[in-house]
Amino acid sequence: MGRQPRQRPISCHLCRVRKLRCSRQFPCSNCTSRGVVCQHEGVAVAAPAAGSRPPVESPAVKDMSTMDLLARLERLESIVAAQGRERTEPPPSQRETPKNESERSAHPSPATVSRPVPPRLQRLTADALQLERSCSDQVLTDSLISDPIIFRTCPIRLAPGQPPYTFQNPSFQNNHAPSMVGPMDVVKCIWLPQRDEMRVILQKYIVDISLFYHIVHVPSLQSLVEDIYAGLEANVRVDVGGVLLLLSICASTTYAWSPPDDIRCLFANSAEANGQSTFWIKQALDVIGHSQKTAHASLECIQGLIILFFVFCNHESVSFRARNVFMYAISMATELLLHRIDDPTASSMPTLVRMSEAKKEIGRRVWWFMVATDWTLAQFSCPQEGVYLIHKHQMAVNKPRNTNDEDVIEGVDIIDRPETEATCMSYFVQRIRLAEVCRALLDRTPLGTQASESIAYQDILDVDAKLNKFIQNAPSFFSVNYPGLDELPATDIRRSLFITAQRYMLNLLVHRQLCKIHLPYLAQGTIDPAYAYSRDACLRSARIVFELDHQLQNENLPFFRSRLRLSMVLRSVFLASIALVLNACLTGDAEDTTEGEDEVAGAWKILHEVQDQFPPAAKLLELSIKILRKYKIKHRALDLLQQQVSGIAPYNNSFPMTPESANQEIRMSSVQQNIGTETENVLLEQHWQMLEGKMDLNTIDWDKLFWGIDAPFI
Repeated sequence: MGRQPRQRPISCHLCRVRKLRCSRQFPCSNCTSRGVVCQHEGVAVAAPAAGSRPPVESPAVKDMSTMDLLARLERLESIVAAQGRERTEPPPSQRETPKNESERSAHPSPATVSRPVPPRLQRLTADALQLERSCSDQVLTDSLISDPIIFRTCPIRLAPGQPPYTFQNPSFQNNHAPSMVGPMDVVKCIWLPQRDEMRVILQKYIVDISLFYHIVHVPSLQSLVEDIYAGLEANVRVDVGGVLLLLSICASTTYAWSPPDDIRCLFANSAEANGQSTFWIKQALDVIGHSQKTAHASLECIQGLIILFFVFCNHESVSFRARNVFMYAISMATELLLHRIDDPTASSMPTLVRMSEAKKEIGRRVWWFMVATDWTLAQFSCPQEGVYLIHKHQMAVNKPRNTNDEDVIEGVDIIDRPETEATCMSYFVQRIRLAEVCRALLDRTPLGTQASESIAYQDILDVDAKLNKFIQNAPSFFSVNYPGLDELPATDIRRSLFITAQRYMLNLLVHRQLCKIHLPYLAQGTIDPAYAYSRDACLRSARIVFELDHQLQNENLPFFRSRLRLSMVLRSVFLASIALVLNACLTGDAEDTTEGEDEVAGAWKILHEVQDQFPPAAKLLELSIKILRKYKIKHRALDLLQQQVSGIAPYNNSFPMTPESANQEIRMSSVQQNIGTETENVLLEQHWQMLEGKMDLNTIDWDKLFWGIDAPFI
């Protein structure tokens, strides 16, 4: 019998080399415990991790080597890649040929089907990106650039007389580290009203002011007040952003304080309250300076900045100071990632992770209000005219829901109610839609480009159509002629005071915008039928502005007494007055009607009522009367104004019509002191020729025409 061939070893390579007892079930237990590849006659079997169950393999896979599997996968990938290139590559005639082979190698195209990145490489990449982000988060030590600040309370009527600085010792722990203050250091002191007084101020703000820019969550705001005053009473650190919010509310509320508010018994009269507004503005500015030095950023701080921005607008129009506060609010909002609240790629960022769903909803309100304000500001006659800062493609934020504050609760799903249902956010939602229409006009006319007259006018007509469509699509309870409103029960929210005030304000904004875009064509519309529509539309919107004012007066709302202290209301009245006076000068004596004369007189009466509160109103009234007296010396509106308003001063003083005429007047005053009236008449005649259509009306700068009243018109 011949020699039998040697039997194949049944132990794996590791067990044979180290003379171990092999379990003969591959991978064997020895290889598994050591975490090495179990090799058996050329077949390498990876050992599973310790503690894990070995995978169940099919017979076909068990007999196939790892190298064979990898080879098959590579062949499959190459086939799929080739098929993908055939579908995506253009024909040879349309392909772009590189200039040379080196250019092709310098810009390799990524593979159509990329291989999966191992977890280890993913972790390394994530760590590298995190390190890169951390390099930009360098923070200066607050103690190096900021001074300590403390907050105290006193009776609100005594607050303006309190010292702005106080002596401080190290034992006081409010808002600074003990080691930062010496035994008798002089520290900036910010004064707040007493707790009960702050509650009254807050109630006034919620009822009469917040309804036009509802960027707060009332339950959270009320809790914030209690928390801040509890901290002040306990001499512990309080939130700087929360204090700024309260100071801004004080500034806004005292500015809007009217005689009906005297029953709240906080001030001797409304004049005393109005006089305190500038004090609270100064207090807020001091806190803003401290927040900038300490790099403070919070949602409450942004809310305070927005409210303070509107206070500045009411006091001094859209000034540089007002715009500076608003831009600071935008900068702080981006720091808090409010512009990425609903960005899936940013959901894991710590700033957003710490925000609850309720706070994110408030953040959406704050962000979208800044967006709407930014797009609207681009319509103002200021350095920002024609430019907005927030681009719609550079944010990922859903629009705020149409819901009441009571429905925004932690841990509860927020219900988005239909627009036809009135809520505290209804006006806000429509305000965003109106801002989108304003932005569309800016996008049609890029900055630095000048379209032909026909194209420019067609753009005006397109925007006019969008604004009228906006009015038609607005909820019915915002309609001026809402059918069946009087038949609703008194408890219906659609008859509430805040919906009534919002109805007035929303229609005022729309018709102000319509009046503004058609005003440059009003005079030309009297002689050119192509622009007759603009003349009619401008006058119709101007008349609606005053009709809205009369309707609001009949509603007997507390808001009516303070409405003319709001910058937007005043601007709308100014613009409507300009249109009516200009039309009165353009029409012939035979065209004058009693209705038109009453309209002009009514507009003048409103301007006379507010001239003590807002000096530009007096200047506009003066200019309007001068123009009408020059071209319609016997106009009935002049007599009506004298009858309606007793003791009106004669308007004989001259003031410049435009910046150019102002410079001319200054140059001539030194040599021609006695011809002021003649110079004024010449200037009026020059501008009147422009208004009669003897010059290119589209080139008239309407803001410069009324520059003499020191207020930009919108």
